[in-house]
This record gives sequence, C-alpha cells and structure tokens, in this order.
Amino acid sequence: MKALAGPAMLLVMVGGFLIHRSVSKEAAPSRDFVELEFAGADADHTGSCYSLSTVLIANGVFGGAIRTWTEAGENAWTLGLETVSQAYNGPVHEFQNFTFEKVGKQVRLKAVEASKNRPTDVQENVDLLLDAPNARHSTPVDRCLESGAPGYRYQPRK
Repeated sequence: MKALAGPAMLLVMVGGFLIHRSVSKEAAPSRDFVELEFAGADADHTGSCYSLSTVLIANGVFGGAIRTWTEAGENAWTLGLETVSQAYNGPVHEFQNFTFEKVGKQVRLKAVEASKNRPTDVQENVDLLLDAPNARHSTPVDRCLESGAPGYRYQPRK
C-alpha cells in the first residue's frame, strides 16, 4: 500500500494542476493583435516598422516583471507590468500600464499609467519602447522589409 501512496499523490497533484490550467486561462490579446505594426507617436501615426510583439520582446517585457493583460474595450488591451524590489527602506513596488488600441492595420499606444518617477506621456513612452528594437536592429514588418519604406522617426534617449 505504501508503495502506491507516492505515485497516487503525484497523480492527484498533476491532475489538479491540469484541471486548474484548463479552467483558468490567462487573458491575452490574439496573435493577430500583437503582430500588427506599432504606430509612432506623431500626428499621422506613422508606422514604426515593428510589430507590437517585436517591440515587447525587444524590451524584455516577458522576463523580470509580472505581466498581465486585461481587455480594455473593443480592440483594446492593457499590458500591466509590475516589479517589487528591495530598497534601502524596504520593498518598492513599481508599475506601468500600457493601453494599446487597434486602429486599422496598426496598434497605437493610447494611454500610460505608471508609478511615481516613471513617464506617463504617450509620445515619450513610444520613443522609449522603440529604443530597444532600433538598437537591436530587430526584424521589421513586411511593409518596411519589402519596400524599404521608412518608419516613424523618434528621438532616441541618451
């Protein structure tokens, strides 16, 4: 009997985990949404030549911070990034919430909420988000790859 207790308990734990995973799905935008071209912050919303997924991956948002997606309306999603770090006076909680909206064949940064000392200006955040894929010479979207079309020109941070 004791020999079966270990495998039985493991089976119960694995079964419980699989049931939990199948019932509780993390909300996230569709692949079609994140593969749209990320728009620049100029008045014409010139395309950046990078998909939203490329921008997010280049910025490392899938590592380090706790990441949550929430639906923010029809064709809109908010990406929440949270970190807690140990500082001199105790733990420090920092967050950024980026709301993206699909407009035509682009995704635009619509709004930014952030903890103190983090920028909330949309144009500044677009420029900051584009620093990483530009520095890495990330693969552009087909529109720019095929025709060599220019993308949004931003002011890199120093």
